[in-house]
Amino acid sequence: MLNHATNHTQTRCKTFKTNIINKSENLVSEINSNVFFKEFTFAKNDFTDLDSKQKLEFSDNVIWLDDIFFIFEIKERDSKENSNDSSWFNNKILKKAVKQIKNTHEYLAKYPNIPIINEKGHKKNISEANFQNIKSVIIYSPSDNLEENQRHLKFYRSAKVGLIHLFHSEDYYWICKYLITPAEVEEYLMFREELFENHPKHLNALPEQYVLAHFFSTLDTYEIKPEYINNFKKVTTDSSEFNISYLIENFNKNIRFLKEQTEYYPIISEIAKLNRAELTEFRKRFVRTIEKCKEEDIVIPYRIYVPRTDCGFVFIPLNKRANKHWKTALSNFTFAQKYDQKSNRCVGLIMFEKEINGENFLDMYWAFIEQKWEYDAEMEKLLSENFPFREVKMKRLNNRYLK
Repeated sequence: MLNHATNHTQTRCKTFKTNIINKSENLVSEINSNVFFKEFTFAKNDFTDLDSKQKLEFSDNVIWLDDIFFIFEIKERDSKENSNDSSWFNNKILKKAVKQIKNTHEYLAKYPNIPIINEKGHKKNISEANFQNIKSVIIYSPSDNLEENQRHLKFYRSAKVGLIHLFHSEDYYWICKYLITPAEVEEYLMFREELFENHPKHLNALPEQYVLAHFFSTLDTYEIKPEYINNFKKVTTDSSEFNISYLIENFNKNIRFLKEQTEYYPIISEIAKLNRAELTEFRKRFVRTIEKCKEEDIVIPYRIYVPRTDCGFVFIPLNKRANKHWKTALSNFTFAQKYDQKSNRCVGLIMFEKEINGENFLDMYWAFIEQKWEYDAEMEKLLSENFPFREVKMKRLNNRYLK
């Protein structure tokens, strides 16, 4: 067994055994909480300027997951408004909502401390986010009479803040129905910007369904091909192979906090950043670890490494006889996986059965290490003499959306 001391976060999961301002804000908040998780979704975003004591609204909704950073303005047509749909769109979307997006960018540049509260009730300083990669989004719900040329408008180009995404609320709903991981939604927004830059006039004549179908087919943005729209028939919303929402809920409901309520955030952050192909591999090893920790024989840990996020994962099944050594095993295997993959971050998970009053219960402990990789002569010697892992394998997919 490797024996190398490291500083890391350990987290334990126990046994498995309104009204807002308008309907659209409520809908977007619910969608974002489901796709991006409550830990990374912020809907209570008023803050106070400490000098003027003026209350300011940062944004209607915010997604902040490490380098994934979206700000939303959400507008809904009031049935009592007298203006026609075209005037409403120009005034409320292209003027007011755009101005609010610009204000949010200005707040980020001006204020070093903007505390906002996520859907778990935890306060975070949004000024610490990497707003160099910010995605600005306006979601709107008009009446049924909005003209097609406005409905198909994909962006507002601002000289100050760049491209601002425009989405009908129905289109945003369907995007998040198909792209059900944060990494995929971010990838789609980047793809959408690139496609628009290459075909600005053509794209504004097409429905959002085309953009989504093109994304399913290829990330190549040089050509517009109408036949891509047929790919909706080949895409499934079945997420059974990579759905890990039950795991996130297990963190939410059953975690025992060792230090503070948010100490598990780095762990689920690394999981939340995976796309469906990566999550499929994660889920396979997670389930296999549950099965193998019930065996009497020693089982070699399972592992994956994701170059895209530079994070390793190691899954350690521990038999019942060795469960008292779980802390050492978790620390050593997590560090060894991080070192072997030359990664800067690693998530470790150890599982074992424990008998209580004649019944077997499953215990899970997690570890997270984040530190710059450095050569270590002792680790090199230990790994060469007694390599503790099986080969890292990840299934490569040419297209992870189409059947």
